[in-house]
Amino acid sequence: MATLTVNGVEDALKETCGSRGANSAQFLKELNMALPRLYNMGLWRDLVFEFTISTTDGTFTLPDHAESIVSALVDDDPEKVHAQFHDYRILGRNDDGSTLESIGIVDDGYVSTINELDSSTSYDGYKLLMLPVFPDTALPSALSGRTIDVDYNVAAGDKTATFTMNGAAVIEGTDTDILDVKAVKSGTTDLSSDVDVVAIPSSGLTLSDIQLTLSGTTIVQSGTVITVPVTDASNVRVGDIITFAGWNTSSPGSQDLDNDGNTLYRVTGVDTEDNKIYLYRSTDSETWTSSGAATSKIYHFQATHLATVREPNQVARYRRFRIANDNNQTVTMRLLLKRKFKNLLDSDDIVYPSSLNAIKHTMLGNIAEESADLERANYHWGVCRALLDEQLDAHRGAAKPTVQFDPSGVGAYTANMM
Repeated sequence: MATLTVNGVEDALKETCGSRGANSAQFLKELNMALPRLYNMGLWRDLVFEFTISTTDGTFTLPDHAESIVSALVDDDPEKVHAQFHDYRILGRNDDGSTLESIGIVDDGYVSTINELDSSTSYDGYKLLMLPVFPDTALPSALSGRTIDVDYNVAAGDKTATFTMNGAAVIEGTDTDILDVKAVKSGTTDLSSDVDVVAIPSSGLTLSDIQLTLSGTTIVQSGTVITVPVTDASNVRVGDIITFAGWNTSSPGSQDLDNDGNTLYRVTGVDTEDNKIYLYRSTDSETWTSSGAATSKIYHFQATHLATVREPNQVARYRRFRIANDNNQTVTMRLLLKRKFKNLLDSDDIVYPSSLNAIKHTMLGNIAEESADLERANYHWGVCRALLDEQLDAHRGAAKPTVQFDPSGVGAYTANMM
């Protein structure tokens, strides 16, 4: 079933329910002011979607476009979802992971990052990276206010680093002993595209422990894809970082793999059966030939995804849940989620729900509130709710809850009871 974009809503409603003389930018602001209330009024059509999450620890985080869990399957079994502090009141703090086995999924509130940085005996700390989101190959270009501020802890105390967008393939932080990230903030200007904030192990890391062995003698780029055949790709995940040392180009002779303005490459695909790693790069045709294991090296850094940022003047927050997972096994959750309103930024952004009549009354109600006309505002919000109820009723068709009474006890029921 087709839905709408910002451009489609503007074309249909700007003259009807926008402010007098509103241009596209003003109409978009008014749309962003009115729609959050519509989202929060109920589980309307288009506002519930399915999503799958896997975790190897005792927590998982909802995607940024999700508000809450409606229903959940954990490893294909239905699981209850409980409010924050539910297990605290019954069993105490889940310090060892065992208390949640009889509880289920428990809301853990809002946190500053998608994943937490883990401590390790094999390295001392992390380094921050700013990376474009696939399929982009470069960060947003430089413009005043296109910055990302990150508050974090290092061994010596608290620090804040500012990363200014510059159109490069990656921006690396200078600190290599980061222990914890406390906040990720965007600047005053729309970044124009999503930017991933990522951390990789750095300080105290032993390179020999993260070195990959090339299978064969060459690495080849065809079009935008670099294919790296290795002897074992089982520990490499999409989103991890690959870096190279000692790879001089052999054909056609334009760029060294480790000296082309991008020394860090993000893994965009992994084939664990054929042990191939795929990297994404601007269009080119290159071949790099190994000059021997002693000089041509490949290093693999496991990456921790911290946040995805674009909107201006935002502080990242993600909703986290806790679940029993004592043995750090891979747990797969199939979740039915309530969609969260995210500010509309581009003309081709999708607008939910896709009822022009409901959106019209939403915006008219918002304008009436700004004019202190509460009676008119309540009228428009009431009509909006009725329209969404009717749309949901039509959308569900025969899949409606019914109550059936069976007085005889033999499978019959009284007709037309509900």
